[in-house]
Formats: sequence, structure tokens, C-alpha cells
Amino acid sequence: MEFINITLQEGIDLAKQDDYVMFDVREPYRYEQGHLKEAVNMPYGVIKDDSYRDKKIIVYCDFGGQSMLAARHLAGEGYEVYNIVGGIYYYRGELTSLGLKL
Repeated sequence: MEFINITLQEGIDLAKQDDYVMFDVREPYRYEQGHLKEAVNMPYGVIKDDSYRDKKIIVYCDFGGQSMLAARHLAGEGYEVYNIVGGIYYYRGELTSLGLKL
């Protein structure tokens, strides 16, 4: 199973829908330093239970590498996955205009 690359704005828009969940796959200390409002911290995107089985998953990290690995893993586990391509640092200007600071 494959995953789909999306932009930050697409991810934010999708995360507002009930059937989606957004994962920040960075380490907990990075999540605590700043994260997208809708995001749940799920380092490396490894889900240890079935609590998200009915959700479509959006993943992001700082620069895109970790989230791409997490997206591959989750897609292989049968989840429908969307990866915010380039990571959140790619979108720093956009985040600032949205009033978000990371």
C-alpha cells in the first residue's frame, strides 16, 4: 500500500475532519517545543494499539525524512496515510502567516 504526499495546508484542512488524525512523528521534546494544533505526538508513527484503526493518518516531522519512513510503515500496516512533504520547516513562512510558531 502506498501513501500520499500533501502540502501543509492540505494536512491542516484534512485534520479538521473527524475521520482523520494528525501525527507529529518527532521525538517528544521536539513536540513540546512546538507542534501543529491538531497533532498527536506519535514518535516514528508506530501505533501500538488499534485505537486509530478507523482513522486516515496524516504524518509530519521537521524536514520530511522521518515522516516519510513513518508513512511507509503505516501504509504497510494497512492505514490510509498522508505525508506532509518536506516537513514543517519547509513551510516556516506559511506557519508564521497562520500564527503558528515552531
